[in-house]
Amino acid sequence: MPSYTNDELMAAVRRVLAGEHAPTVSKQARVHYRTLMNWVAKAKNGNPVAPSHRGPPPALHPEAEQNLVEWVIGRQYVGFPAKRQEIIQKAGDIYAMMTGKTLGQGWYRRFLKRHPILSGRTSESITKAHNCVTMTDVTRLFTTLCKVLIEHKISISRLFNMDETAFDTNKGGKRVVAVRGSRNVWHPDLSTGFHLTVVACGSADGEVVPPLFILPGVTLKLDVLAGCDIPGTTITTTSSGFMNTTLFVSWLHFFAASVPTPIKRPLVLLIDGCTSHYCVEVLEAAEKTGILLILFPANATHLLQPLDVAVFSTFKACIKRHADIYLGNGGGCSLSKEEAVSMASTAWKLSNLEANIKAGFRGCGLFPLNKLKMAERLDSFIRNGTPENTKLAEWLTIKATVQKEVLVLPPPRKRTRARKTVTVGGKLLTRETLAALASMKPTSTPKSKKRSKNTGCDIVLEAVV
Repeated sequence: MPSYTNDELMAAVRRVLAGEHAPTVSKQARVHYRTLMNWVAKAKNGNPVAPSHRGPPPALHPEAEQNLVEWVIGRQYVGFPAKRQEIIQKAGDIYAMMTGKTLGQGWYRRFLKRHPILSGRTSESITKAHNCVTMTDVTRLFTTLCKVLIEHKISISRLFNMDETAFDTNKGGKRVVAVRGSRNVWHPDLSTGFHLTVVACGSADGEVVPPLFILPGVTLKLDVLAGCDIPGTTITTTSSGFMNTTLFVSWLHFFAASVPTPIKRPLVLLIDGCTSHYCVEVLEAAEKTGILLILFPANATHLLQPLDVAVFSTFKACIKRHADIYLGNGGGCSLSKEEAVSMASTAWKLSNLEANIKAGFRGCGLFPLNKLKMAERLDSFIRNGTPENTKLAEWLTIKATVQKEVLVLPPPRKRTRARKTVTVGGKLLTRETLAALASMKPTSTPKSKKRSKNTGCDIVLEAVV
């Protein structure tokens, strides 16, 4: 296989025709000299310069395929990535207009080969709330953090991020290699009858606080930490296995004691806006222990929280690998609490947390503080990961006949104030009655003004120095 594309070959031919030294062009373009000169000779004789491909021509006209490619890019850009079957359906609709025939999986595979800019990816589902982060939220966090860092002369070793994650052994399907023609290929999976929360915390300097494991219940076996050799690890229980306010107050004292004494106080702790993370007791504990609390904007932790961005994915991937090893070595299909804690501890040690947390702070623009990098992360999220230099479809603004009928983006959501419910009151309602009530304009009732919620970024607690 050649190490160059057709476009690179044609560019090299044009350079030689323009008078450049052929051996130099051949070396720079990584095109064999004899191949290059053969194409130069064809160009001089007036023959087609672009290499042709073997086999019949594509079913769709190149311009139609390019429009389809741009439609796929547009779908990703607006947050509705196209699926394989949708692409085949749209291409089939266009092809049917010309021939009355349809297209199948073979066309789709060749379509991807002709357009390497496209590739199959596994999309990540997000909630509607996570899709509502704005630049105003980012600016508020930047301003708050900038003020705190300057006023208290915070160094890299005094800026921490804390978050919780769940112990997950990857329930669900996974890609495996099986005999061709096999059906219903299955694999065993580990199950746990409890929820295990792992509390992680690290600094922009790579200092990692020992983990806290939270299990549901009231009692623990004395050997629950027998398989954990991480110095300073703690474990506790709550009724649900999740963090609560009382436990978070205790953890703040543990956190302050775990940070080496030579590190100057106050410490800055970045946390999410979970309800267990702020109340009067939490504020008092933070003030007593010399901790400044800064909350991330609501629903923005997937963009700006170092642990979410750079640490937890590696940690969970390591847990899943060890779960597979456990099953492969003849382990049962269920884990005890002791085994789960041991597996999580092993993954903790092998996840390179120190380097990942430092990379997370840099990548999120939190230290060194970089508003441009924070804005870039938000912009990339808004574009749904589409590269900046990707050309958007012309039909997004100038829609031709085919594009209007086939290649259209989902319509924007519109808020309506139509009536949705009706008080029955023992009456028998027909379809016509319900339709008539639905068409009526709802009567507006005065609403009491709600108190504005705290955005979180404005909460900065100054420690007693």
